[in-house]
Amino acid sequence: MLKKDEKLSKQENPEMMDKNYWRSFEDLYNNPKTIEASHHEFKEGVTEEFNPSNLSNISRRKFLALVGASAALAGAGCADYPDKGEIIPYNKKPEEVTIGKANHYASTSTACSHTCGVLIKTREGRPIKVDGNPDHPVSKGKVCLKCQAEILNLYDPERLTDPLQKVGVGSFEKISWKKVDEAILASLTFAGDKEIAIVAQNINSPSTLKVLDDFAIKFPTTKIYSYELFNDEVKNTAWKKCYGTGSFPLIKWNEAKIIVALESDFLGSEGNRVENSALFVEGRDVDKIKNFNRLYVIEGNLSLTGINSDYRIPLRPHAQLELVFSLISEVSKKIGKGSSLSNSLSLADFSNKYNVPLKKLNSLVSDLVKNAGKSIVHSGTTLTEEVHIAVNYLNNMLGNNSLFRTDTAEVSLFPFTQKSDWDNLISKMNAGEVDTIIHFNSNPVFHLADDYDYEQALSKVSTVISLSEKENESSHLANYVLPINHDFESWGDYKTRTGFYSLQQPVIAPLYNSRQKESILLSWIDGRSDSYSEKLYHEYLMKRWKDEVYPKLDATLPFDRFWFALLHDGVINVKDAPISIGSFNSSALAVLNSYKADSSKYSIVLKNNYSIGDGRFADNGWLQELPHPVSKITWDNYAAVSFKTAKELTLKNNDLVEIKVGSRKLKIPVFLQPGSADNTFTIELGYGRRKTGIVGTDVGFDASSLLSRTNSSSPFLLNGDVSKVGGTHELATAQEHHMFDNELTKDAAIKRKVVREGTVAQYLKNPKFLHDGSEVELHTVYPFIEYPGVKWGMSIDLNKCLGCGDCVVACTAENNVPIVGKDQVAKGREMQWIRIDRYYSGSVDDPNTSLQPMLCQHCDHAPCENVCPVVATSHSPDGLNQMAYNRCVGTRYCSNNCPYKVRRFNYFNYRDFFKDSYQQNESFNLIYNPEVTVRSRGVMEKCTFCIQRIMDAREEAVRQNKNLKGSDVRTACQDACPTNAIQFGDINDKESEFHKYRNHDLGYYVLEELNIKPNVTYIAKLRNTHSEEA
Repeated sequence: MLKKDEKLSKQENPEMMDKNYWRSFEDLYNNPKTIEASHHEFKEGVTEEFNPSNLSNISRRKFLALVGASAALAGAGCADYPDKGEIIPYNKKPEEVTIGKANHYASTSTACSHTCGVLIKTREGRPIKVDGNPDHPVSKGKVCLKCQAEILNLYDPERLTDPLQKVGVGSFEKISWKKVDEAILASLTFAGDKEIAIVAQNINSPSTLKVLDDFAIKFPTTKIYSYELFNDEVKNTAWKKCYGTGSFPLIKWNEAKIIVALESDFLGSEGNRVENSALFVEGRDVDKIKNFNRLYVIEGNLSLTGINSDYRIPLRPHAQLELVFSLISEVSKKIGKGSSLSNSLSLADFSNKYNVPLKKLNSLVSDLVKNAGKSIVHSGTTLTEEVHIAVNYLNNMLGNNSLFRTDTAEVSLFPFTQKSDWDNLISKMNAGEVDTIIHFNSNPVFHLADDYDYEQALSKVSTVISLSEKENESSHLANYVLPINHDFESWGDYKTRTGFYSLQQPVIAPLYNSRQKESILLSWIDGRSDSYSEKLYHEYLMKRWKDEVYPKLDATLPFDRFWFALLHDGVINVKDAPISIGSFNSSALAVLNSYKADSSKYSIVLKNNYSIGDGRFADNGWLQELPHPVSKITWDNYAAVSFKTAKELTLKNNDLVEIKVGSRKLKIPVFLQPGSADNTFTIELGYGRRKTGIVGTDVGFDASSLLSRTNSSSPFLLNGDVSKVGGTHELATAQEHHMFDNELTKDAAIKRKVVREGTVAQYLKNPKFLHDGSEVELHTVYPFIEYPGVKWGMSIDLNKCLGCGDCVVACTAENNVPIVGKDQVAKGREMQWIRIDRYYSGSVDDPNTSLQPMLCQHCDHAPCENVCPVVATSHSPDGLNQMAYNRCVGTRYCSNNCPYKVRRFNYFNYRDFFKDSYQQNESFNLIYNPEVTVRSRGVMEKCTFCIQRIMDAREEAVRQNKNLKGSDVRTACQDACPTNAIQFGDINDKESEFHKYRNHDLGYYVLEELNIKPNVTYIAKLRNTHSEEA
């Protein structure tokens, strides 16, 4: 026990902190509010009577919107679909809907930039759940959280229902499709020599591109502009300079023994996270311990990749090029090759200049040299072209090009518009030389840099047309706003990689008076206002495939049968030319020799947000409420800053700062993030939307105001000034909820064996090291219970769990988990059944991070069952801790007695507060899974191990007259996990793969000493540090 004055000394000097486990700065420094909160079962205010009239107008409207997106059983169906029988269910054909049984359809979701292959579960004709398509060669049965959350966007009450015509500033009225087609056709026909501009985001559909090309043929003054706020253009440009052709290749993450990520969040917000994660954890298999990879991460702010690293070095991004120079210099000496760079900086000099541990740098260089040809250095998308060129050179020097994939590559069907072309477009708009602009499901007013003055230029255009699912900043300025179909109401084809096509098919009829965006253009190409039909794009798509694609495939089936098979599978493999890497062009290094070290005070880094991306999902309550994987903050963005820099600026959490980059300014709250590099402020974009419906409008701060069209080298890495301004903005975090009582707070995670870790060296030396000295016979007053049949259990491999949150979204969708909003999260009322606990250990400057998914443990001797006065929670014959919702009277004794704090209480009934007037004069039925009871106010709920799926599997086993096996059931979280960290099965089946995990040497139970016999096994995390550090 530390003396009182000794503890005070360490609080004043974070560098002196002993190695322990802590969850936040408040936890680490015994913040009085945190101490007080830890003594209470429920946070202040959670037991008060809820009255929506007490909320502010904005808060109340948002609450009602969240209710609308989380309530009422969906009743929409596709029985009226005009092409009945032509949408092909994945599991059987032709379609035969059986009441009470699900159908699954293969399709493609464009929610993320990588167009995940999906399998959409429908009940009685309405989509209710999105999973991955197991036949898809990239996602392989997994799916990202954005594509899962697309199901909520389908039923969004604020989708556009009818065409709108502008009648005043910000004022619109409904108009028929016939009238709007007539007006737009007249505008297009009489455009004369003036330009018709189509502004789209990334075009990754061959058939969509053909529609645009046909439109340009019909209207010859048409020009197409394409953009993505986050893209790999800087990296691709650097690659072309180094290798002459192509774009930056994909990486064999599964074959790399040493991975060095420089400001690269390849496991999180950059690249194809689902694929990258699956490949990366192939090198984290505890049963192939000698093949363990080692991950170094050097970055400005703690990222999802950083918290999964073996070694991490905080470094401001502007110093990354100097770091690569020093690595090149040191590597060239060790391998006996001269460097072509005139700039040389020794590791020792770099270490001294930036206060970076020299020991870590030496270890990194040694690992790269020893594993030449089996290592990869990867630079992130926010870095400059110079850094990417230098990294390409370093990889080439090490012979690492063998880890670049040649079997497949990303495809760019249409190049992104260059800065000069955007400048030319804006100039012509201002000069009145652009007659019509069509926003083709895009939002350039929000996404383009402010100094383009696109919004001002738009006012000089005669006709502005917005094709959109929802209101946005661009549609608000349009003359005509046309509602378009959702992905799940649409046809399409996509080619994002060489080697295959993926198909999209509608699984429900359009819910509103909307049209597919391609069909809208095709009807204008035809030139008649009455030329539109429901089948227009479907027939166009089929014709293109029959005429252009099918003849090249050497298919043995007639086209009609081929087409049905294609829709059934959702994907088809094709033969494309292999990828050639080529040789390094040393002339690319010339730009590096003129480099000058950065001398700015602060680095400002703009990042892609993990959940809402570039802002397209700002109105999705599931993703807004998903805790940030690192900070655990919901419903907000912030400027992440280090403890030391915050102290210099006298900043605390929630304080507002003003960030200046040239003439551009932004006010935003700060969050003290352990592991941030000094003098670095990291902000995630996508927030601060002004027009996106009441769920996402005015949530967070619009940091895109800091973007500039002139910063072409790296638009997301800026130099700026930061100053404290008056005021605060409360950030809602889920991290302080469900903590241990204060007497156990310090080191509670390790003292109570919640977090158990080791090193690869320890495990190789003694595979049973985790349990040495801990074998103690535990006694209980309860009799031993036999489970003669199936007994359900789960295992979670913490070496494979990356903390992405896909499981949380999957559970929310599967189990009708409600959204509560920022105000309620701040009061500890979040309802998610799975939480991913994050623990830090070590110093605040460079902490290690531990992750642990926490859910109901389904204990054999469950303490919650003993205290329920009405027996609402009880034990099933197959080992489940089950809930009878209609018996629950809301005493919350069970939650108080649960040591894992995984139970959630409904403090109000969301459906009762739903306003019909909010539903745009229509009765809206939304997304609920009919197999899961909708809970009401005053009822406790928690993880059920997806009992509805167990029941389905049991019924299927009975129908087939066979015994139920553990492998017959997959939980929603298990299905979604991209790394297969979650295993579920029968504890009694000793021949199963699950049994191996259940009884692994690294397996342990959380709070095992309580002897309540939990049925969730955790596989302890191993860090692949060097043996001398073990």
